[in-house]
Amino acid sequence: MIQRRVLTGPIQPSLITAAGRWSQDLGSDFGLGDGDCFRIQLCVEELVTNLVKYGRASGGEQPARLSAVVEDRRVILHVDDRCAPFDPLAFEVAELPGTLAELPVGGRGLHLIREFSDAQSYEYLGGSNRLALTFALDRPARAPERLDGLRDVDIFHQVPDAVVDAALGVLTVQDIADDMLLLERGDMNSSVLLVIEGDLRVYLDRPEGDEFISVTAGACVGEMSVIDEQPVSAHVRALKGTRLVMVDEETFLSRVLAVPRVARNLMSAQAERMRRSDELTIDRMRQLISAEQARREMDFARSIQASLLPGEPLFADDGRLDCVGRMRPAREVGGDFYDVFLLDEHHLLFIIADVCGKGLPAALFMVRAIAALRAQPRQPAPREDHVAELMASLNDQLCEHNSARQYLTAFCGLLDLQTYRLRFVNAGHNPPLLSIGDAPFVYLGEPINPPVGMVPGLRYRMGEAQLAPAGRLLLYTDGVTEAENDMTAMLGEERLITRVQSPPDATSATLVDAVFAEVEEFADGAQQSDDITVLAIACGADSASP
Repeated sequence: MIQRRVLTGPIQPSLITAAGRWSQDLGSDFGLGDGDCFRIQLCVEELVTNLVKYGRASGGEQPARLSAVVEDRRVILHVDDRCAPFDPLAFEVAELPGTLAELPVGGRGLHLIREFSDAQSYEYLGGSNRLALTFALDRPARAPERLDGLRDVDIFHQVPDAVVDAALGVLTVQDIADDMLLLERGDMNSSVLLVIEGDLRVYLDRPEGDEFISVTAGACVGEMSVIDEQPVSAHVRALKGTRLVMVDEETFLSRVLAVPRVARNLMSAQAERMRRSDELTIDRMRQLISAEQARREMDFARSIQASLLPGEPLFADDGRLDCVGRMRPAREVGGDFYDVFLLDEHHLLFIIADVCGKGLPAALFMVRAIAALRAQPRQPAPREDHVAELMASLNDQLCEHNSARQYLTAFCGLLDLQTYRLRFVNAGHNPPLLSIGDAPFVYLGEPINPPVGMVPGLRYRMGEAQLAPAGRLLLYTDGVTEAENDMTAMLGEERLITRVQSPPDATSATLVDAVFAEVEEFADGAQQSDDITVLAIACGADSASP
C-alpha cells in the first residue's frame, strides 16, 4: 500500500537531524532514484534549518509538521508551522555571480529550493505557514513493504493482513522527532493513533509529572473522542522516536470498525485501559486521603504546641510586669517555644528557645524540652547560679536517648523584681535587645554558650545586666532576623533594632506588634519558612513592690 509520511517535532536543532533521516528513509522505502532522493533531502534540510534558525525567534514554540504524499510519478512535500507569516516565494533570488570568488557565503537556500523542486506554492491559513513543493520523479515510486508493527496492533488481533490493508487504505505514518504534546485535554480530535514504535504517555491531570498511563507499541489512543465526537479527556505526550499510524475519522468509523473482530478487540483494549486508569485514580485518591489525614494531624499537633505556651494575658494582675509573648508557626509545626513564670514572689524566670529543624521531629523535641524544664524544682530564693544549673540540668536530660542528635538554642534569664538584676545564660541563641531607662535598645551579647542537647556534662557561663525601672527586654527566635523576601535577602539584626527603637513608654504589646509588622513588610508576601516567636518583658512602674 502507498503511504503518506509525516514528521512532527518541536522547532529546535534536533528537528534538523530528524528531518534529514526522515527524508533519507522516504527515498529508500519508496525506491526513489538517487537524483530525486538528493533533491528532496536538500530541500527538506534547507527548509528545516531556516525554520529552526529564524522560526523560534518569531514564536516557534508550536511544533512543525513535514508531510510527504508519494504518488506514482511525483512527491508532494508540505511544510507547516505556526511561526510569524513568511512567504519564501515572495523574495526575489539574485542571479548567481560570474565567478566563484564573487559568490557570497550563505543566502542561497531559497535559490536551491526553487532550483531543485519542480513547483512551489505558499499560503498563510488558520495561523499557519503552509509551503508545498512538488518533485517530479525520474521513475515510478514503488509501494513499500507492509509497515513493521502494524500486524501487532491490538485492535487487529486475529484479523487477516489483507483485511487490515483493505480497511486502512492509504496509510499516514507519523514520526515524532522529539518529545512533544500531541493532544491536550479539551481538544477536538479527528484521528485515531496506532502506536507502532515508542511510547505515548496519557496524563489525566497535568501534561507532566509522574502520574500517567503508558501507551506502548500495539495500543491506540484517540478512538473514544472520534467515536463520541467529544473533546479529548486527557493529555497525550509522545516520546522521541515514537512512530504512529494515523487513521482519519472517516476511515476509522466507516471501514475499520466495520471489520467484525476489530470492535471486539477495541472493547477489550478499552477495558484494559480503563482498569489502568482506575488503578491510577485509586492511587491518587489514597494519596489525597493520606495527605488530608496528615494535614489534620498536623493541625492537631499545632494546636497542642500552642496550648503548651503560657496562657494570655501574662501577669494581668501584677503591676510590676508588662509581658507579652507571641508565636506564629510556619506551614508546619516547628520547634519554637517560650515560657515565663514566677519562681517566688520576687523572681521571674523566662526562656525562649528554638529547636534545630522543622516539622514533627522538632515539635516532639520541643515538648520534651518543655516537660524537662517545667519538671525542675522551683526553689524559693534561688541561688546565684540558678540559671546556669538549670540549663546544665536541661542539657544533660536532653542529651539522653537523643539518637537523632537534636538540639536547641535558648536564652534563659532570671530577673529579680526588687533589684532589677538580670542573670542569664545564652546557649547559642540570637542576642536579645535590652533598653535601660530612656536609653535606646542595644544587643545583649556575651557570654555565648554552646546549644543545649549536643554535649552532656556542659557547664554554662552566666551573664549579668542591671535593669532600671522601666527597663525593657525583647527576645526573639531566628525566624525574625532570617525572614526572607522574594529576592532571598534576610531581614537581619540591623533592620530589627532600627524598627524597635521607640519611645520609652512603648508597651510590650507595641514592641511585639512592631516586630511582626516589620517581618510582614520585609517579606512582602514571600512564604514564611520558619516559626517566628517574640517575647517582650518590661518592668512596670511599681516593680519594686509586691
